[in-house]
Amino acid sequence: MNHDASSNPATEALSRAASAGDAADVRRLVADGANPNATDANGSPLLQAAILRGDRRAFQTLLDAGADATAGASNGNTAVHVAAMQDDPAYLETLLARGAPPDAPNGRNGETPLFNALEARNERTIRMLLDAGARVDATDSFGATLLHKAARINATGWVVRLLESGADPTARDRTGNTFQPSFFRARDEVLSADARRDRETVRAWLVARGIPVEARD
Repeated sequence: MNHDASSNPATEALSRAASAGDAADVRRLVADGANPNATDANGSPLLQAAILRGDRRAFQTLLDAGADATAGASNGNTAVHVAAMQDDPAYLETLLARGAPPDAPNGRNGETPLFNALEARNERTIRMLLDAGARVDATDSFGATLLHKAARINATGWVVRLLESGADPTARDRTGNTFQPSFFRARDEVLSADARRDRETVRAWLVARGIPVEARD
């Protein structure tokens, strides 16, 4: 198993002790200078690595030892971002219950955990983040909103739900586009029945509010 990128013996010992659930040894190692936020060879903090391999015992032990849920990996994600993508909701539930911010930004692209949950199409963690107060109007560093993201990945049902939750349909990214060019890009005939229904719902929603529909030519 990969541990710290520099093969730091203290970090490797900490990772082993955490995986064994040896809280006393973890506390001793941290007191002796081991860093609970050290990264493995993939650039992931130990807490994130525990989530990714489904190691609940290591995850809990590292949290109890003071691991920072907002520490960024080499890709900019925090532990909240990683937890938001997992099928097991226990990781995200634990982090949020401990006060981890639901809108923690990715250190490289500015995306909040909702972007990751949406990318993973993880209905449960999306709901958990929204219930925790995550902003539906969050933007990434390029000015793209969750609506842009949902439209881009063809998550049509979430386009509808985000609009109904207060997301701004007129928000533009740095290229000057609203969510609509991506949302209306595909021809109707290639869409599933659900996607066609969602498209018509959005079209009607926009028309009812006097917002021009940027339908594809």
